[in-house]
Amino acid sequence: MRKHFYIILLSIIGFHAHAQTYNYTDLGILFSSNNNTGTARFTGLNGAMGAVGGDLSSLNINPAGIAIYHHSEISLTYGSINHSNETNYYESTQSNQSTTFNRNQVGAVIVFDDPLIANNWSKVSFAINHQRTANFHTRNSFFGNSRFPSFISHPNDPDPENTYENAISQSFYNYIDGKSSKLNLALAGQYGKNFYAGFSLNIHHLDFSQSTTLNELSTDEDDNILDALTTENLNETADGFSINVGFIYKPIRAVRLGLSFESPIWYELSEEANTRELIASIPAENIEAADPYTNNSNLDYLLRTPSKLSLSGALVIGKIGFINLDYTYKAYNTLSTDPPQHLSNLDPINNQEIINGFKENNQYFSDVLQNTHNINIGGEFRVKNTSLRFGVGHEQSPFRKSLNARDFDILSIGDQLTSSLGAGFRFGASRLDLAYRKVLQNNKYDFNDLNQQYERINAGSVNNKNSRIIATYTCSF
Repeated sequence: MRKHFYIILLSIIGFHAHAQTYNYTDLGILFSSNNNTGTARFTGLNGAMGAVGGDLSSLNINPAGIAIYHHSEISLTYGSINHSNETNYYESTQSNQSTTFNRNQVGAVIVFDDPLIANNWSKVSFAINHQRTANFHTRNSFFGNSRFPSFISHPNDPDPENTYENAISQSFYNYIDGKSSKLNLALAGQYGKNFYAGFSLNIHHLDFSQSTTLNELSTDEDDNILDALTTENLNETADGFSINVGFIYKPIRAVRLGLSFESPIWYELSEEANTRELIASIPAENIEAADPYTNNSNLDYLLRTPSKLSLSGALVIGKIGFINLDYTYKAYNTLSTDPPQHLSNLDPINNQEIINGFKENNQYFSDVLQNTHNINIGGEFRVKNTSLRFGVGHEQSPFRKSLNARDFDILSIGDQLTSSLGAGFRFGASRLDLAYRKVLQNNKYDFNDLNQQYERINAGSVNNKNSRIIATYTCSF
């Protein structure tokens, strides 16, 4: 696990063993997450479009879906997210709320419906689509008292044996911003009347920034107060790629079956991190303030996210609408971090230590993670030029159930429950779609993870209740 990797790197590239920002293992899991959002139609169906297609965002589930189009189309999506959570740390509860606005998606599909195409390929579609795949925006605050301070001495105390072990209060702030996005370049075709196949090359980009502040107050036997503060900043940028392949088959007019595979995302990441510790003066004892630790560090590394296999089925009720079910198997056993490719520039001893640290990360993935089974169901019903949509979903936590709290690193995420509603209004060759989506998830944040001498300190809990409103304008041509 990276808690050991931190100690190794302390002497190599400056990481400090009191980290509260996410470990490489936590980042690997976080960057493997994926929100089923995109266009408002896709969002209103909770992303359940693997067997029906006909939407630019649906190619992220099954690229064969763009061959369903009868006409070329361009779409643009904007939306807002209400981030709401409630934290609990030793029976002290805090509420946090914030709102972000962004462009979710923009893309186009071009349909080549040419009867001269040979070998029974009656239609070919090409799509280019850019959309956000995750929004990392987070605001957490924790207040409480574990009774076990992590700072128990003052560097400038003339009595080196004097300790400040009576904890008064502890507060922790976690601010995260950033996003991941994907550019799809997809090609799909219809073979005969009942079979569709598609392929997509996906180019990924990721920006992530995290700032944390831990403040503790504790006293010695004479009630002198030790006021200690740790601030940490972490910035990650990454570029990567993946591929999707998919198929849709219509055995009968009312039934569609889908099968698709998404490869891992192969990321190359660059990290910048800094840490600073400050301890206030104690005027009553003539003890001056201390700045005992400051560090800046950089590291490049590789990340491979889980691959995904999706099975889909849809019942199409003529022109009235459809119901679609997607099952996705996410293979967390393919998740891994790897050392930077330029290790040959470092000395052999440090090379091996860093390589062993990444091996521990991957062993952690094997020890605590499980492959997941995820379900999304969505339906659309049409009345003249109006469409009404709904969707529900369950995404299984990647963490095994039979683990104790100290088996986790800093971040532990729970099952995710989602629900959505949507509507679409057609005006000739144009369409306006609206959607609302709710996401519920309970997580754990162990900002004392690396302080193993304080194993009795519990992690803070985070109850997330996020919602988003999305609007898409689409024009067919």
